[in-house]
Amino acid sequence: MKSNAPGQLLGFSIQFPRALYHLLRSAPKDVVCVEVFGDVATLKSDGEILAEEDKSSIVGNPLTDRSTDLWKTFSNWITAINSGLIDVERTKFLLYSNKSGREGIVNKFSSAQNQSDIQSAIEYTKKILSDLKPEQEIWNYYDFVINKNGILLTKIIHSFELQIGNGAGYDDVRIEIQRKHVPEGQIEFIMDSLNGWLQKVLNENIAARRSAIISWELFDRQFKLLFDRSRSRELIDFTMHYSKEHDKVQKQVKTRPLYLKQLEAIELTEEEILDAVSDYLRADVNLEKWIENETINEEIASDFEERLTKYWGNQRKRIKITDKQLDETEQGKLLLIECNSRQETIRDMTPPASTIPGTYHALADELLLGWHPNWERLYLKNKGG
Repeated sequence: MKSNAPGQLLGFSIQFPRALYHLLRSAPKDVVCVEVFGDVATLKSDGEILAEEDKSSIVGNPLTDRSTDLWKTFSNWITAINSGLIDVERTKFLLYSNKSGREGIVNKFSSAQNQSDIQSAIEYTKKILSDLKPEQEIWNYYDFVINKNGILLTKIIHSFELQIGNGAGYDDVRIEIQRKHVPEGQIEFIMDSLNGWLQKVLNENIAARRSAIISWELFDRQFKLLFDRSRSRELIDFTMHYSKEHDKVQKQVKTRPLYLKQLEAIELTEEEILDAVSDYLRADVNLEKWIENETINEEIASDFEERLTKYWGNQRKRIKITDKQLDETEQGKLLLIECNSRQETIRDMTPPASTIPGTYHALADELLLGWHPNWERLYLKNKGG
């Protein structure tokens, strides 16, 4: 493999996050394209064009004063203008680099605010590169830009901007997704999904000999679809069933927290106790993860617990009336079964199966509810019971 192959691959692949960045910043009726008006371009609904060239490196600044990439970029823009591909009066020129470096010619071009600044930048360029010889690699590009198309160059600089990113180009994408009010915990999912979708659409267009373009409308539909999907996938189960040999399960059994004592009071089997411990641990982990990922907040969690508690209270009253022939342990088991079988949602989504029984065990551990008909007398007066 050639030594510069990784750099060449980065140079091509960086166009995808850049296209995604521009799609996130685009407006209705805009179109973003790749390898049509340069590396990446946005065709605005009013006819203006944002033409971007992307330069990347894995070792250092790709836009030094004497870099071929720098002068070839300006040469290509001038050629595109002269051929009628783009209108210099209606085009903004953006040069993106994934590496920063010592400020030089390109920075002066980018910071020029008026005609005086532009002329000063050009004069500075001529002075810095006054020792260039025709046999040097960049001479043809430099000569074409500075000496043969000076007037066009001033117009380009007037609408020119240098943008410095870093790495593979995804940091800017993350920021734009965050600006869409996407929760922090969902940014990576949406970015990765959009990036995969974007590459698929562009590659399919290229393979079919169509222009590699994506409209704002197409992107908007995909973004909304993924955003909705990210919300529907939010209550994912971060856990697996805890076996009875698991250290955390054994610790619970050994310490006998209140929720287990409450289950013992209604004479659950050892297997049922171990299942309860697993549900309790899984619900605790998932709840913590969902809050950490901003899937839910404390208020939503409290509302969920309140709804479970209300259901428990209603079932307790019903059992006392309709099943009073059962002994106390049987009434407690029936109440537990009814509550564990309850179908309840969190933000209109069905949580993992362990969530409802596990949350009930957590509430029982805090002595906010119980299973035995006389649980208050058994535990509230002596919490160490």
